[in-house]
Amino acid sequence: MKHGICASAGSACSTGSKSPSHVLTAIGLSQDLLEGALRVTFGKDNTKEDVNFLVNKIQEIIPKIKKN
Repeated sequence: MKHGICASAGSACSTGSKSPSHVLTAIGLSQDLLEGALRVTFGKDNTKEDVNFLVNKIQEIIPKIKKN
């Protein structure tokens, strides 16, 4: 967890697996989209500000990932 954000590249039921989500695969997403998928869970106590914070952090991280 970093910046108070928990996220995963896989489904909740396949924690630890490197395989793409079987649901996203079943709906026919391309390999690029499968590899770029991100799962984020929100609860009843999350606010619009929480969502905006997450979006801003993702926008900061993506350019760093693309460089690698």
